[in-house]
Amino acid sequence: MRLFTKIGPGRILLAVGVALVSQAALTQTVQPKATAAPAEAAAPTQSQAVQAAPSQPNWSMNCANRPEGLDCRAVQSLFLENGRRLLSVVVHVPPDTKKPELLVQLPLGIYLPAGASLQIGKDEAKTLPFQSCDQFGCLAKYAITDAEIGAMSKGSDLTITMQNSNQQPVTVTVPVLGFATAYEKVK
Repeated sequence: MRLFTKIGPGRILLAVGVALVSQAALTQTVQPKATAAPAEAAAPTQSQAVQAAPSQPNWSMNCANRPEGLDCRAVQSLFLENGRRLLSVVVHVPPDTKKPELLVQLPLGIYLPAGASLQIGKDEAKTLPFQSCDQFGCLAKYAITDAEIGAMSKGSDLTITMQNSNQQPVTVTVPVLGFATAYEKVK
């Protein structure tokens, strides 16, 4: 199932496809390339941080015409330095329910029973159960609240944690730069 399509030259609307990420990459903490001042150094760990960067500096928006109506989405994807997609995050309001959802497409090679967790800013982390997996990765869905959307719009980054197949945590920070603008067009 594809959530996004490619339209127009130079304008890529991302496919919910996640390339296989090596076992070594999944045992490490992932952070996007920083454009602002670096955060305080974390406690040393045995593994190095894998560099992941957003597909674009800002969140983007795309729409698809569905039988239920126009389905628009705010989208951000993170890629490893080798160009492989690590994960994608989507916020959309389905035309049939009119209630916002957050979708996270995670890579293959993760420990499924643990699910994933989502933390918005300093809020408590929420568990995201996996909905399905296919050759592109695993999809988790969350019914995001208006307050959480407000926090993201005000700059609270997303922290997504999953476990690799060795049950070691993998943490990814998804910046929210441009989320408010993209989501305003979505709703």
